[in-house]
Amino acid sequence: MNDYPKRIQIIYAAILSLLLLFVFLPITLGWKLIGAVFVIAISGGLLWRIRRYRKIMEVSLNNIAYLTEKIDLLPARQRYRLPILLVSGSAAKSFFPEDILSAESNIIVSSEAVWIYVDEYSHLPVVYDSLASKWPDMVGRVGLFLAISPETEDRQGLFIAKIQAFRQSWCDTCRIAKYRLPVYVSVHTGLNNLIYDEKDSLPVYWFQVINQKIYLLDQYLSPLKNWLNDISINSTERERRLKVAPFLKETQQWLEEVVIKTLTDTKQPIAKCEPTAMAIYPINNLIIKDNLIQKRWQSITSLILPNSYKLQDNVTHPDALIKFMPTAYPFTPLSKLLCGLTMITSLFVMAYLGASYWNNIKLINKIHGDIQHYKLIPMNNYDEKREALENLKIDRAELNNYLIKGEPVRLGMGLYRGKNLLEPINIAMSDYVAKPPEPEKIVVKEKEVVIKDPPPTISLDSLSLFESGKSDLKPDSTKVLINALVDMKKQISANQGTGWLILISGHTDSTGDASKNIQLSLERAMSVRDWIMKASDIPVTCFAIQGYGSSKPLVGNDTLEDRAKNRRVEISLVPQMSECILTTDN
Repeated sequence: MNDYPKRIQIIYAAILSLLLLFVFLPITLGWKLIGAVFVIAISGGLLWRIRRYRKIMEVSLNNIAYLTEKIDLLPARQRYRLPILLVSGSAAKSFFPEDILSAESNIIVSSEAVWIYVDEYSHLPVVYDSLASKWPDMVGRVGLFLAISPETEDRQGLFIAKIQAFRQSWCDTCRIAKYRLPVYVSVHTGLNNLIYDEKDSLPVYWFQVINQKIYLLDQYLSPLKNWLNDISINSTERERRLKVAPFLKETQQWLEEVVIKTLTDTKQPIAKCEPTAMAIYPINNLIIKDNLIQKRWQSITSLILPNSYKLQDNVTHPDALIKFMPTAYPFTPLSKLLCGLTMITSLFVMAYLGASYWNNIKLINKIHGDIQHYKLIPMNNYDEKREALENLKIDRAELNNYLIKGEPVRLGMGLYRGKNLLEPINIAMSDYVAKPPEPEKIVVKEKEVVIKDPPPTISLDSLSLFESGKSDLKPDSTKVLINALVDMKKQISANQGTGWLILISGHTDSTGDASKNIQLSLERAMSVRDWIMKASDIPVTCFAIQGYGSSKPLVGNDTLEDRAKNRRVEISLVPQMSECILTTDN
């Protein structure tokens, strides 16, 4: 078992799951800790199962260790060509020497295949996994061989249960191999009692069953009819062959009705096991009283056919049956690793997209909720209105930080839309009216109750302040900035005692990249703000900056003159809370 792909995939999936929990998913810390414990428990359990299975597999590796010596004796071309057959079933022992307990006797290398004995059906998946781990080049060349002897079974239900157990083990092996392993079935039954002759015994032949017809398993795959009418044999030989023929056909019918039907029964909740090839071997071997095949003969002939003559000790390997065993080309361990990591990464990306979408929706809903809450509060409810304004300031500061430094990864993947929320926040904040002074401190004047027009916007030409594509102020831009500061102070002096928010916004034309233009306009607004702060000592809390890029042109961008008009920095005074009351003394 090349388990390193699974181990790496489990660890990789655990790391991504923890990253998803603690970085991207908008859940509380308690749920994050519960999820982390859950992920670690599952990952640890899977790794423990792999370790435990590896210990079980080491026993199987000891049983097939002798295979190395036998395979090394073969020529290199043959070594990487021979198929591997895992032989199991009630008649499997007859393929191998009697000393079945020794490792050497569990493996036979014939001219066409390597035969490995497996005593239990349940061991088939483990033996296959051991082979794939020790000799990865053998993957794709392994098949299963089910050798059954109906004369050693006396209960039909138990026999069918054993065939079903083999089918389940085949499914488990295919699940490990990631492809359908070919299956070969052979029936060993004592038909030679019918024609037994001590002086002139009939040779034992292999017979193959193809499409419910019987063929002699020779190099020509001769039909049974040709074998019976062979002109090169004498009449005694032909007579004995004729006696065997009906029993061969009856055995073939029993094989189809009982064994193959059980292997391919669609009522079972597992995959159909359709044999690649089937064969009959009429050899006399160990039997028990009232076995399945005897009962069948008795039901047909009303006679009890004995099986008292053992013709040979071992079964000849049916190399011709498996000579053209199909070869599969499953994924290599590295391919499995890469495929698994790709699938895990894809799942992580999809979860990340979902978490990012969720986080962005929560951010948008929160800001929209804060704006709606601010708008629903009456203007004369000063304390609650100010508290709502502070929330909007926090939201604006957060969005400005994302705009300057970039949005966090939990809001990324192209789903972030926070920059579109800055303008609604600024619009909502612009109508704020600070709480008036206490009545005893108010000096009512006629001119103060007159509603005046809002102060006009001061517009500065970007070319007079900055080099093209730059955000650093020119050395000769001081005169323009001083004039702007003088205009701003005139507006302040005309509205003494009023709190103001100084909104500085940068604008560009439509040439160039839109996102770079937004960043450039923001940096230019910051440069103008910094100069005004140094020149007037106005605190930074009284400023707001915004970079609009080319989204708010004054005129079209079709000519050089129009584009020059659109490149500007605007300074606006917006009524603000009381601690930003500005005087002309600055």
